Amino acid sequence: MTPHDAEILKLASALKVPPQRFGYLRQVPLEDLRRFREQVTGVLFDAHLGVLQRMAAASKLLPSPLLARMAQLVFGPLLSARIAGLVDPARGVDIARRLPPAFLADVAAELDPRRASGITAGLPERVVSAVAEELVRREDWVTVARFVDHLPGSTIVASLEFIPDAALSHIAALLDDPARIAYLVSLLPDDHLGAIPGDLAG
Repeated sequence: MTPHDAEILKLASALKVPPQRFGYLRQVPLEDLRRFREQVTGVLFDAHLGVLQRMAAASKLLPSPLLARMAQLVFGPLLSARIAGLVDPARGVDIARRLPPAFLADVAAELDPRRASGITAGLPERVVSAVAEELVRREDWVTVARFVDHLPGSTIVASLEFIPDAALSHIAALLDDPARIAYLVSLLPDDHLGAIPGDLAG
């Protein structure tokens, strides 16, 4: 996977369209393509920000078990992901741990981890591992890579047992921060080090 292919795949994932539609973007300089993808993500998450902020504020009045139920039955994954970055992290963790892994995987696919870093960093390892296992089952490497970019090392290590070696090179190629590739390699057991090619691992 080339760096252009990785950026196009991440853009297509954000917009929920086939990556083939963006083949022409291979002619765009890589930094411009990355900047465009980040701008698209920003626009998507900032849409209706005022309404989302009011919803997040109103959620303080409701108990976590009720909010967890509403997230599944009323809000759905997309709206839950947008609100996640606006709630108190401890509150977000309390709600997330009450949700089933399949729903959290749906939310993760819609989430910008940079906006909910307090929640993702505070989730129990068992919750993250269960979500990682579900994302691996779906072969959603774009979402896995987004979270490898932001999760603490201990949580990544706990999730690695669910990720097949064959997928590690795809995940490494999709990481936003090149320094995280070397970090990911440093977390791998010795018998898995060859799963990430040397040209990616540096």
